[in-house]
Amino acid sequence: MEAKIYVPDIECDSCVKLITKKLKSTQGVDSFDIKKDSLNVNYEEALVTPDNIIKTIQNAGFRAGTEPFERKTLNERVRDFKENKDKYVIELTGIKYVIYAFLLLSGIELLAYYGFLKNIPNFFANYAWWLLYLNISIVALGAAIWHFLSYKAKITCMVGMMIGMTFGMQAGMMLGAVMGATNGFFAGAMIGMIVGVTVGIITGKCCGIMGIMQGMMAGLMGGTMGPMIVLMMFSDHLLWFMPFYMIVNVMILAGFSYMMIEEVAEAEKVEKTPIDFLTFASGCLLFAFAMIIIMMYGPKSLFIL
Repeated sequence: MEAKIYVPDIECDSCVKLITKKLKSTQGVDSFDIKKDSLNVNYEEALVTPDNIIKTIQNAGFRAGTEPFERKTLNERVRDFKENKDKYVIELTGIKYVIYAFLLLSGIELLAYYGFLKNIPNFFANYAWWLLYLNISIVALGAAIWHFLSYKAKITCMVGMMIGMTFGMQAGMMLGAVMGATNGFFAGAMIGMIVGVTVGIITGKCCGIMGIMQGMMAGLMGGTMGPMIVLMMFSDHLLWFMPFYMIVNVMILAGFSYMMIEEVAEAEKVEKTPIDFLTFASGCLLFAFAMIIIMMYGPKSLFIL
């Protein structure tokens, strides 16, 4: 017998090798031909069924089925969002969390400024913009991680690697840039690299060692590139550049959440377990407090002094 099985997550030779290894060890599979997004399988009906083969491929970390996997266009997704808001409760909750957490962080920092920070010479000139960008970075990254953790489902290899890479890179780029602007390249690179690599490992492990490696490499690159970018532009309209830099980074994180909807939220077996706002906000506050302490009292490069 012959069956055509759709596997939309075949992206590289490693995917082909992994699927080949699994099918060769499956009793009853005589031959198969792997293509870009599908494969044709010849099998012995008495020994194996298409459902068994699909299960084998799924256990390897890939989506598989006898029908093509269709994706909604952006316009279709927007229309679906408007018409079926109950389907996007987690995403709507995440938007509220972002707004509330950002206002909470900004409000506490404003109270701290009028309470005692204004007595520090040049505090507003030296730190005001960078506290704003720190808040944006923490809330945006925190919301993306919250969104990722809100869904419990089997993550495919390619999606898992994208998760680790996106988080590692964006955490390093955003936090490294902010800390680099206030403390110099060494502190910015160290903070960006440590946070980026750590976040990349934690999120990338959803698909095993490949995701962990991708997360670590991305965190290493993003953590050193973020402070390098701001320091190269330090004397060349840096404050004009930063809004665009932050907007693009936030857009990437928004794109990540869109990917989560496409690749994870609509999976057949997915469990929704969103973290409550108190936990989310507390994490943002504690991390912001640690970053501000380093920002003000951590090591600074000579030209920052």
